Amino acid sequence: MEINDFDRPAADRLDELSGVSPNDLGHRLSFRFPTADIEYLGGERPVELIGSVLTVRIPPEDSTMVHKAIELAQPGDVIAIDQQGHGENAPWGEVTTRAALERGVAGTIVDGSITDSAAIERLGFPVYARGRSARTTRLHGTAGDINVPIQIGRTSVRPGDVVVGNADGLLFLDPDDIERAVSIQAEEADREREVLDRLAAGESLASASGAADLLDDE
Repeated sequence: MEINDFDRPAADRLDELSGVSPNDLGHRLSFRFPTADIEYLGGERPVELIGSVLTVRIPPEDSTMVHKAIELAQPGDVIAIDQQGHGENAPWGEVTTRAALERGVAGTIVDGSITDSAAIERLGFPVYARGRSARTTRLHGTAGDINVPIQIGRTSVRPGDVVVGNADGLLFLDPDDIERAVSIQAEEADREREVLDRLAAGESLASASGAADLLDDE
């Protein structure tokens, strides 16, 4: 079992990502989105998740390292749990959520399932997972690692990466890519505003978006 620390991006750098949408970045970026079945499970509540990632890797039935990770978490961390997509035993529920809130954790991502989803929703805690399960993990203390590279869906995630998320999904970023993400967000917002203005003026979507020009080039 391995337990490490990691360098977190400064709070003011994370603040730059406020309002950055993974949806808008998805127009330009193709990688580091986990699979779509890792979903926001917070009901209809709006969500904006931004934080530095604390990584946890656990075997399917042993969540000992999840409890330790919460103890090590700092305010603003997002705990990402690699459970290899195992969906039967949920390592995250109401008690872990309450403990995480006490530590100032910004949210949790589970490549697996959660339990106590109604209680988590009432607490207003952002959580993403593959699904829900009434069957939970146990504390065996047999294996697991904290702050090592992990896999969330199809995406490799390192401790200290940054995650941005909303109700539609998640995107992981290297901290060095924060400025690029902010720039893309601004460019995409300008492009969308232009398309909407042209639509309001009576132009067709194909013309306003440039699709017609692409077809004319064929």
